[in-house]
Amino acid sequence: MTQYLIATSVLENIVRGSLEGDARLRIHSPLPLVRTRPIEIAVNGEQCFVSIQLDARMGENLPSLAGSVRRTIADALASMTGLKVAAVDVAFNGVFPVGV
Repeated sequence: MTQYLIATSVLENIVRGSLEGDARLRIHSPLPLVRTRPIEIAVNGEQCFVSIQLDARMGENLPSLAGSVRRTIADALASMTGLKVAAVDVAFNGVFPVGV
């Protein structure tokens, strides 16, 4: 069995890319002086744990949107890396108006 390491930045880019083009959400942008990361990924063996902070379009059903985000992220990471995604924690930190 061949072993390899995947940089965390690569995993973050896979997550970002999987959500790109979904007009219902945006990855949360913290204030410039706040040192938080909107995407955090931890890998333990062959399992992956993801935590993501998002902004949602006003009027969206947040539980439904969170479920869609979880599936999208898990599918993208599993298909591109072979890692088993154990959990995807979604936090909505803001909203934005329709059409913006």
